[in-house]
Amino acid sequence: MRRFLATFAISVGLGLATPAAAAAPDLSRMGAAELAVFLKAFPKGGELHNHLGGGTPGELLLDWAVEDGLCVDVAELAIRLACGGETLRPAAQVKADEALRSALLDSLSTRQPGFRGRSGHDQFFTAFARRGMLPKRQGDALAETLEGLARQNTFYAELMVTPQFVASRVLGARVGWRGDVAATRAALSEAGLEKLVPAAIADTDAMLRRAREVMRCETPQAKRGCEVTVRFLFQAMRQGPPEQTMAQLQLGVATIAADPRWVGLQLVAPEDSPDAVAHYDTHMRIVAELTDQGRKVPAALHAGELTLKLVAPEPFARHVREAVRTAGARRIGHGVALPHETGAVATARDMAARGVLVEVNMVSNATILEIAPEDHPYAWFRKMGVPVALSTDDSGITRHELSGDYALAVRNGATYADLKTAARNAIAFGFLPGEGLWSDPNVYRKPVRACARQIGAETPRGACADFLAGSEKAREQWRHERLLKAFEAGF
Repeated sequence: MRRFLATFAISVGLGLATPAAAAAPDLSRMGAAELAVFLKAFPKGGELHNHLGGGTPGELLLDWAVEDGLCVDVAELAIRLACGGETLRPAAQVKADEALRSALLDSLSTRQPGFRGRSGHDQFFTAFARRGMLPKRQGDALAETLEGLARQNTFYAELMVTPQFVASRVLGARVGWRGDVAATRAALSEAGLEKLVPAAIADTDAMLRRAREVMRCETPQAKRGCEVTVRFLFQAMRQGPPEQTMAQLQLGVATIAADPRWVGLQLVAPEDSPDAVAHYDTHMRIVAELTDQGRKVPAALHAGELTLKLVAPEPFARHVREAVRTAGARRIGHGVALPHETGAVATARDMAARGVLVEVNMVSNATILEIAPEDHPYAWFRKMGVPVALSTDDSGITRHELSGDYALAVRNGATYADLKTAARNAIAFGFLPGEGLWSDPNVYRKPVRACARQIGAETPRGACADFLAGSEKAREQWRHERLLKAFEAGF
């Protein structure tokens, strides 16, 4: 391992791309510390399942609350934007009180099992409402996320964000449900929903501008987070009446059409909530109508983030299937209920044939669903040929980094080759435009002809350079292959 670390540092520091050794490391024989060091440095390709609103550590939220003059509800242990009331104290006072500060950090995360008698599921999903932050801090949160990925040798991210949340849902409530998806879609457009697109783009501009300012991009002091390519998924809440969820999704489709920084849709919030269960079929029809079953706009849908502790058998038995076959989802977030669904083998084979990837969140699933790493269906997905990538979900709440999900994947039986495939999948199955560098994603034995003899080289030449110039996706994959080659030079 010492030779690996020394060679890796030299290779990365000098930008070398030396030949990889023949034998891959046996991760199952590594101790916890050795594995942690190895996986932190391992180039993990990308992060495809990350809610920006849950990615910030509580310590930073408290620091921002102090700087912005916010208060903390010491009864609810929640950061609030306004002050006034018997249980509200200035955030500065709470930060100075070690006992209160520690309790607040417990409240904003899942670091303390059974906190206030809540299950991991309830603590996780209720934490969002306690994580108060001024809208202007979204750029700070983005900078923190990108910096964290860069520290882990990971340089592509698709982050879930909710632009114009209140405005879109208010408009949806005003329009109401018109009996079917097509009629509601027309009514929302007539009411001016698409006029919110410029505001969503302006919000994006402000967020990115602030993030780059925080990271000192375009200066000699620029941080490595500036090197991370970031795109956004427009997330809609699956709670509340379906016309409000539809208004968000329809605004997302319009924003994606207008701004290339937005690349896909997502449906979020607890899949087991009463509204999510009651309106699930309607939500799938909405996504299908708005995206032409994924042919016009890609969707990555949370589905199968369930156990029988959370829902009755009927929804437990079909949510992933409907997300794939009805809505046309190109990626599934979580998917852990799939092996228990009716016709699971047929659905898995369908996903493998279509190239529908599962975003596997090992730490999150252990925390929220109480699924031990060794019991996770990640190994079954691989066996069935379903593409998989590893991601964090909400690392600020679960208090971990992406390398932690990779470590739990090893406990699930993943080999180095499996992790390498997962890392490559995290770019190949992303929603960046352009042809990929590999003609066989999820296998990675056939690079495109133009670059066949140059994978891992420092600089592309000839036809390969021309190919990369025309594809954002291929350029990200090229960078990742360079990082992999440098990393593997240390084996």
